[in-house]
Amino acid sequence: MKENSVVVLAPAKINLALAVNDIRADGYHSLETVFQSVSLFDRVEITLQGGGISCLCGELSGEKNLAYQAAGLFLDEYKTRTSGAIPGVEIKIEKHIPLQAGLAGGSSDAAAVLIGLNRLLSNPFSYEHLVGLAKQCGSDTAFCLLGGTAWGEGTGSELQELPPAPEMDIILVKPEQGVSTADAYRLFDKRAEFSKLNQQRWVSVLSAARIDTIGRMLSNDLENIVFDLVPKISVLKRLLLEGGCLGALMSGSGSTMFGIVKDYSQGEKMRKVLAEKGYHQTWLVKTIGSRNINLEKRSDFWWKDV
Repeated sequence: MKENSVVVLAPAKINLALAVNDIRADGYHSLETVFQSVSLFDRVEITLQGGGISCLCGELSGEKNLAYQAAGLFLDEYKTRTSGAIPGVEIKIEKHIPLQAGLAGGSSDAAAVLIGLNRLLSNPFSYEHLVGLAKQCGSDTAFCLLGGTAWGEGTGSELQELPPAPEMDIILVKPEQGVSTADAYRLFDKRAEFSKLNQQRWVSVLSAARIDTIGRMLSNDLENIVFDLVPKISVLKRLLLEGGCLGALMSGSGSTMFGIVKDYSQGEKMRKVLAEKGYHQTWLVKTIGSRNINLEKRSDFWWKDV
């Protein structure tokens, strides 16, 4: 019997490094970044139904949700490939990844919808074709489709796989205030301090699997800019480094700060210290590998039974 519902886990991402190269002719910023998936997940249930698209995600329900847009793009493309009836889709998202956090929760939900629909409809599209759809859903969605450790260029959607990062214990902490990506880049443009990353250096460091070296390599051109928007983020970085993290950095355009801890025990101690100082949105996570998308030989790690 053909299944009509599937649950896909949608992992958060962090940026181990991010450099803003310049401003493109289309007004977007040209970036270089090192993406990394971590084990904080939204739960996305995709169900085929009679007609139309519905996206249920609390206050984020409806057509503006990237997951809704991903479903629309997928079904429009699917329509050109089949003469049969086009199914409707119901999407239910259980959110765990916070908003305005630099963790790509919306983009990851969209990628999960593309993966889930492709499975439910007997894999009509290759991974490469799904990437093309993902790029229309925001700059991080292509990476979220892939997962693991990857080098991103352009707006972040041009990807190359990197040697997988070693398993690392990471603490995520988010202040109450979020950060608008548009505001972060608008302030950055006033200073225009462009830079580049050394891709081969990152390949070497990741291949060596030295967590302490990775900690020293962390960098983000937007970090000092966002510190001016949300001063508490700089306080969080200081607390993480004083607590013994091997490195600490703001992810993407913020407002989440992450720290590489030596082990889970150290991470738990840091959560208690942060809670005492009023920071209660914390998560202990691990780095995770790519989805290894062979669309007919999927990795069971990314799926859950309905």
